[in-house]
Amino acid sequence: MANKVRIKFWKGEGWQQFRRLLIYFKPYWKLIAIAFVCALIVGSSGGATTYLVEPTMNKIFANPDKDAARIYLALIPLAVIAIFVFKGIFRFLQNYILRIVGQRVIREIRNLLYEHYQALSVDYYTDTNTGVMMSRITNDVTIMERAVPALTNLFREPLQIAFLAGVAIYMWWQMALIVIVIFAVSAYPVARFGGKVRKYTRRGQERMGVLNSILKENFSGIRVIKAFAMEAYETMRFRRENQRLYETNVKRVVFDEISAPAMEALGSLAAAAVIFYGGMQVVNGTISSGEFFSFVASMGMMYEPMKRTSRMYNDFQGALGASDRVFQVLDTMSTIVDEPDAIEMPPIREKLALESVHFRYPGEKNDEVLCGVDLEVKVGQTVAIVGGSGSGKTTLINFFPRFYDPNQGRVTVDGTDIRRFTMSSLRQRIAMVTQDTFLFDDSIRNNIAYGQSEADLERVVAAAKMAYAHEFILSFPRGYDTSIGELGVRLSGGQRQRLAIARALYKNAPILILDEATSSLDSESEREVQRALENLMEGRTTIVIAHRLSTIRRADRIVVLKAGQLVEDGSHEELLALGGEYARLYNLQFQE
Repeated sequence: MANKVRIKFWKGEGWQQFRRLLIYFKPYWKLIAIAFVCALIVGSSGGATTYLVEPTMNKIFANPDKDAARIYLALIPLAVIAIFVFKGIFRFLQNYILRIVGQRVIREIRNLLYEHYQALSVDYYTDTNTGVMMSRITNDVTIMERAVPALTNLFREPLQIAFLAGVAIYMWWQMALIVIVIFAVSAYPVARFGGKVRKYTRRGQERMGVLNSILKENFSGIRVIKAFAMEAYETMRFRRENQRLYETNVKRVVFDEISAPAMEALGSLAAAAVIFYGGMQVVNGTISSGEFFSFVASMGMMYEPMKRTSRMYNDFQGALGASDRVFQVLDTMSTIVDEPDAIEMPPIREKLALESVHFRYPGEKNDEVLCGVDLEVKVGQTVAIVGGSGSGKTTLINFFPRFYDPNQGRVTVDGTDIRRFTMSSLRQRIAMVTQDTFLFDDSIRNNIAYGQSEADLERVVAAAKMAYAHEFILSFPRGYDTSIGELGVRLSGGQRQRLAIARALYKNAPILILDEATSSLDSESEREVQRALENLMEGRTTIVIAHRLSTIRRADRIVVLKAGQLVEDGSHEELLALGGEYARLYNLQFQE
C-alpha cells in the first residue's frame, strides 16, 4: 500500500503540480544551491552532536584516567559550542535565502496570474464568479507560499535524519536497522493523511471563493439589502456558507493533526525496543554505556525531524491543493486572441459593417442571439439600434471591440475583418459609454484620463467642460484631485455619467459606442448628459443603443432588432410611416 501512495504522487497529479512549481524556482537555482549546501551543513550538525555523546560518556564520566578526562572535558564543550554556532549561522542563511527566493516566486506567480486574468476574454468573466477569482489570486497564492518553507524542511530534515541514522548505524547497526524499518512504516500514514490534507485544502479554498462572492455582493448591494430589510436573510446566508467552510477546515485539521500522534505511537515501539534490547546488551557487557547513550541520542534526535517532516509534508500537500486552482486559471485559454500575423488597425476611412453575423453565447443551447445580421455604418454617421429586451442589441455592439467574435459571418472595417487587427489597436479607436458607469477609486483627474500614461490637466479640463462636468468638479474642495470613492460612490448618477463622457472625450477615439447611456437618469440629469453626448458624438462614427426612443430621433439611421434579426432600417419619420416594429415600440412609450 505504501508503494501505491508513493506511486500515486510521483506519477499522478501531485507530481505534475510539483514539477510546475519547480519551473518558477529554476531562475534562482544558484541561490537554491547555496541554500542546499547550508542545509547539508545544518543536517550534518545533528549527527555530529549525537556522536559526541559517546566520548562524553566514555572519555569523561567513565574514564579512570582523570588527566585524560580533564582534557576531554575542556575540548568537548568547545566542540559543542562550535557545532551549534555553525549550525545557527548556516540555518539562518538557508532559511533567509529560501524565504527570499520563495517570496520572489510567489510574487511572480501572483503577477502572472493577474496578467493572465487581464488577458482572458469577456466570456470568462461572464461565467466565473468574481469572489472565486479574487480568492485564487489572494488566498490560493498565499497558501502556495507554504510550499517554500515546506520544501526547505523536506530537504533539510531528511538530511538530518540521514546523518543521525548514519551515526546510529555506526554505533550499532543491527538495532539501527530495526528502528529505521519502524520509522519507514510510519511514512505510510503520513502520506495518506497528506493526500487528505491536499483534498480538503482545495475544497476549503473553493468554499472561501464562494464566501468572498457573498461578501462582495453584499457590500456592493448594501443599499438594496437595507431597502428590502433583508439583513437577517443575508446574515443567515453568510452563516450557512461560513459553516460549510468551517466543516471543510475541520476535516483538514483532523488529517493535519493526526500525523504527529500516529508517528508518536509508532515511535514508542522503536523506543521500547531500544530500551529493552539495548539495556540487556549493556548489562551483558556487549556494548558500552557510552555507545548505548550515543545510539539512544541519535534515535531520539531523529524523532523531531521526522515529526517536522510530517508537518511540512502536510503543508506542502496543502500548497499543492491551492496550486491546482491557480494552475487551472493559468491553463484557461482566452477565446478571443490576436492572430499570429495581426496588424495595427489603420484609420477608418469608409465604414464599419456586420456581414451575415450569427451568434450564440458559449455553452448556450438556446436559439441564436443574432441570426444573419447585416449592418453598415458609414464614417461620421450616427446609427441607433432599438428593439425589445433580449433582441440582441448589446450583443451586437460587443462585436466591434471584439468582446465576442461571431460564430458565423464577420465584422469588418473598410472591408477588412477586424480579426486581422491587433486588439489593442482596435480598442484604442473605440470609446464606450454605458448605462453601468464604472469609475475607479481614484481622483477625478485620473478617472477622466484613464488609459493614458500621464494626465494632461489642460486636456482633462477641456474634456470636462465639453461634458458639462467642470462646474460640479470645481464645487469640490480639491477640484480635479478629489477622490470619488469606490465606483464613484461620492457622486450622483448624472455626475458619474458626465465623467464617463469626459473620459470618452479625453480618449478622442473616432468610433463611439453608447449603450443606453441615459436610461437610468432622471429628466434633469438626462438633459445635462444629453447635451454632453451631443458634444461627444460630433465628428465621430457613433452607434447608439437607447431605451428612450425620444433621445435618438435625430440619428442618421435607426435599425430595429427583433428576436435577433434586423427587421427595419430607416430614419425616425420613415419608420413611423412604415407602421412596423419601431412604430409599435414608439407608440408604446408615448402611451406610457
